[in-house]
Amino acid sequence: MAYNLAKDSDLDPKESGAENPYRILLLRLTGSGCSTKPRLRTAVNTWRKTQRLEIEAEVLRLYGKIARSKLASIREKVAKKMFSKLSEVERSGWEEQAVEEHAERVAKWTELMEGDISADNADRQR
Repeated sequence: MAYNLAKDSDLDPKESGAENPYRILLLRLTGSGCSTKPRLRTAVNTWRKTQRLEIEAEVLRLYGKIARSKLASIREKVAKKMFSKLSEVERSGWEEQAVEEHAERVAKWTELMEGDISADNADRQR
C-alpha cells in the first residue's frame, strides 16, 4: 500500500499549525511545549505593514525595475530609511503598538493552548 503524500503538500508553509485543534490536543496529551509562540515584531515591521504601497512606490522611484531576487532586501532597506525619517514620537508610538499587538497575539495563543478545545464541527474540518 502506497503512502499518500499529496495531503502533506496542501499545507501552507506560512501556517504554523498553532490553531489546528488536533495539534493542540496532541500537545496537551503529550505534555510537550509548543515552539510557535508569537514573537514580538519590531516597530519597523509593524509600521511597514500599513505602508506597503508607499514603500513599493519609493522602491520603484529609487531603483526602477529590479531583479526579483534583490527585491526583498531593497524593500527592507527602503522601509528602514523611511521609518527612520519619522519623528521620535511617531516611532515610539509604533513601538507601543507593536507591544500591544504582541500582547494580543500571545493572549490568543495562550487561549488556544490552554483553553477548552472547540466542539464546533467547523473547527474540526480544517
